[in-house]
Amino acid sequence: MYSEKVMHMFKGCRREEMAPHIYTVAQTAYRAMLMNRQDQSIVLLGSSGSGKTASCQHLVQYLATIAGTSGNKVFSVEKWQALYTVLEAFGNSPTIMNGNATRFSQILSLDFDQAGQVSSASVQTMLLEKLRVARRPSSEATFNVFYYLLACGDSTLRTELHFNHLAENNIFGIVPLSKPEEKQKAAQQFSKLQAAMKVLGISPDEQKACWFILAAIYHLGAAGATKAGRKQFARHEWAQKAAYLLGCSLEELSSAIFKHQPKGSLQRSTSFRQGPEENSSGDATGPKLSALECVEGMASGLYSELFTLLVSLVNRALKSSQNSLCSMMIVDTPGFQNPELGGSARGASFEELCHNYTQDRLQALFHERTFVQELERYKEENVELAFDDLEPAGVDSVAVVDQASHQALVRSLARPEESRGLLWLLEEEAVVPGGTDEALVERLFSYYGPQEGDKKGQSPLLRSSKPHHFLLGHSHNTNWVEYNVEGWRNYAKQNPAMQNAPRLLQDSQKKIISNLFAGRAGSAMVLSGSIAGLEGGSQLALRRATSMRKTFTTGVAAVKKKSLCIQIKLQVDALIDTIRKSKVHFVHCLLPVAEGWVGEPRSASSRRVSSSSELDLPPGEHCEAGLLPLDIALLRSQIRGSRLLDALRMYRQGGPFSSFPLTPPVLPFLPWPVSLPFLASFPALAGLSPLPRFLPCPGQSLSPSSPPSLEPSLFFPTPVPFSCPGPTLSIPSDGRAG
Repeated sequence: MYSEKVMHMFKGCRREEMAPHIYTVAQTAYRAMLMNRQDQSIVLLGSSGSGKTASCQHLVQYLATIAGTSGNKVFSVEKWQALYTVLEAFGNSPTIMNGNATRFSQILSLDFDQAGQVSSASVQTMLLEKLRVARRPSSEATFNVFYYLLACGDSTLRTELHFNHLAENNIFGIVPLSKPEEKQKAAQQFSKLQAAMKVLGISPDEQKACWFILAAIYHLGAAGATKAGRKQFARHEWAQKAAYLLGCSLEELSSAIFKHQPKGSLQRSTSFRQGPEENSSGDATGPKLSALECVEGMASGLYSELFTLLVSLVNRALKSSQNSLCSMMIVDTPGFQNPELGGSARGASFEELCHNYTQDRLQALFHERTFVQELERYKEENVELAFDDLEPAGVDSVAVVDQASHQALVRSLARPEESRGLLWLLEEEAVVPGGTDEALVERLFSYYGPQEGDKKGQSPLLRSSKPHHFLLGHSHNTNWVEYNVEGWRNYAKQNPAMQNAPRLLQDSQKKIISNLFAGRAGSAMVLSGSIAGLEGGSQLALRRATSMRKTFTTGVAAVKKKSLCIQIKLQVDALIDTIRKSKVHFVHCLLPVAEGWVGEPRSASSRRVSSSSELDLPPGEHCEAGLLPLDIALLRSQIRGSRLLDALRMYRQGGPFSSFPLTPPVLPFLPWPVSLPFLASFPALAGLSPLPRFLPCPGQSLSPSSPPSLEPSLFFPTPVPFSCPGPTLSIPSDGRAG
């Protein structure tokens, strides 16, 4: 189904000539880019585990195979496979909904030259769950690369990493796999990862630096932290191993984590006298963090810097100095997260809220491009369309999360126009003395909770029977997710240990580490820990990077750029702004049945098709029992939430282009300012038949200043070059006519 032979079946085809397939989307976008010389974007939407990343890989494979690359082979099939191997190892982990879930958002950009070949490529990443390395929901795992490294069979490397004797306890929950078959598979994956990094031009020393940092994070988890009294490591022998791998002394590591005065830094003049127990921030004005939170901050900071470095090394292998004309951007983000679908009773986490918020923003963009802009165009052209007005899908849940206000801190209930979203409330409650989780939830409901007179299901926010919990309706209130806000206020607090991680790596006594991170401090500090891959290896990549940086330096971003919560919104803003500047193609991925990462479907809600009669198959066709597990209610909910049926209704009422020019009786009734320019624009559309030939009436000649009369009897299918005056109707290249 995804072989190279199948790819060549789609190569060069028009849209109406292709069957429904992921390659159809790739070919349609590629053809539109060549015909219109316009940047294209392919955005994948859907729930976690619905196949977005797999579809993304098929899209890239098709473009790399069919379009080909320039003479420098900058983006060969071997390189893109190596790219996904590296990103999957460092950015994926098992979750309750997906056995190999992507835990970051990415934009993979392919730049094409005049000949339509790939001239360069780059990847930008954002919204990485960096805290997952130290803390994550119960029954979930850390990033894949840790299990690969712990299963490494190279005795020399294990000795260098101090892995010959592993700790019995690890506060980060990073433990080696227990089953022999799992260990063997992880060891094979580590060898595959090393080979992929070699393909991408990552040298052995650069690889070793990555393994040192990962091993140091593991040993930090083994070192632990004291629960009371003076903030320090619980087991100094493991902390000594971490310090050795990072290339610093134990005192320097301890100071960077607990005292927050890294080597070479100046003590703040505003610091106050310490009490008997050290303030974890190094001064009384900073956040009061526990010893455990300090160690977690250092671990997540180290992993964030390592991930950013890897993206830079990947882009180094994909960059090229060749001129590029247009770009194809493939956007892959974590899907909708709902622990209840995985059979868990826990509330969703803050990271899961961020991923759901991103999906809502992308679905709102789909609604805008599919409905709002089309209806506005029909209105401008005075075309009556029997289509009910639609509210933007997800706009309510988006406002609950990110709506801003010009008001300062206000503790009392505010007027509706002063409402602020959850991200802003988190920042306020984190700095207000005495802020609590209860106050956060109450303020949120005072702004967005159900009001008197509201119809059932009208409000996007509902109360839960559990304390510190609330329910938020995503996808037009078809996907209700229960969140637990306990501990969320810590996400708005600056963790100095996390901020000290870059300096610790830059000042490392190990040259293989310091050489990699030297000079990185001066590059866009405002984006530190936010968006990776902004170095730019081509002119188009530099242009995209400049556009993203503007998102962080204009408007409210100029004031709130250091706010950890507001950075979430700014990253998604940068993602949406980048997509808006291109022609967007959407791919909706549906989850057939909710199943956990252990591969066990939920028996309570899943419906397993057991006979062909349940599918209403045509006579003579059958389906073997048990081969097609479907959760019908879940599928219906996803289809309603994505507004796919409404999009099909809009498509049907508009009518396809392919049948329009083959109906001559309609032509004489079209007014001149619309009909002729309308038809003259057909050749510029990708995947359409050539413009039919119009012959002039007797005594009339074709000229730019004298439009011909349209006679049905003079309609022929022979294409001829044609130009005409007057306004040209704007028509999308997706096969519809207004």
